[in-house]
Amino acid sequence: MKAKTIRRIIGITALVLWAVVIASRCLFIFGNRYRLAWQLDNWAFLFAPILTLVYAVMLTIHISRGKHWAVKLSEWLGCTFVILVCFVTFFCAGVNLNYKVWDNKDYVVYSEYGGFSDPDVYVMYKRCGFVDRHMYILDFYSYNPPYVLGDDNMGGINSAEFLIYEDLNLIQCDAVVRDYTNEDRTFNATIFYRLDNGHRYNESQNDSLFALIK
Repeated sequence: MKAKTIRRIIGITALVLWAVVIASRCLFIFGNRYRLAWQLDNWAFLFAPILTLVYAVMLTIHISRGKHWAVKLSEWLGCTFVILVCFVTFFCAGVNLNYKVWDNKDYVVYSEYGGFSDPDVYVMYKRCGFVDRHMYILDFYSYNPPYVLGDDNMGGINSAEFLIYEDLNLIQCDAVVRDYTNEDRTFNATIFYRLDNGHRYNESQNDSLFALIK
């Protein structure tokens, strides 16, 4: 395959990925917080800057061939600027990366970036074809003592398993949690939520909810 064809394919692919990124951000901001299904927005945000970087280098090599050294210098300076922007974008994509932690045919739970000073959060979405519709943040923080999922090495969040009982309007979450007051202490917890609004039941109700499920 000719270099020109390869360069064109990479450029078009990068452009499509950026379009996916922009479309997903517009959906999230203006469309009642929709996300693209199958984490397409995440993958696009990661690979778009990488392919843009590769395309910028290939294009600069092509257009600077045979040019005066001063012209080459200016073109490579421009390419360097594009590379730096791509590196920053890739870093931001990694820091702000949201990832799927659980799903079934109707619902999906994402771990979403809570900010540099806040822990990540688990968010419930409803599957709607090619998009996932935001429902609510699952409350892990009003427990006494308060806790978060997982450990520091996992960014404050680890895996959790969810069972959905639609006929009972109930979510059962089984998770490993870390005590905020003693970060070396982890323990298993079962947390129940209402499916329609994400209301978390008090842990004192767990026995009756287990009986209801059985």
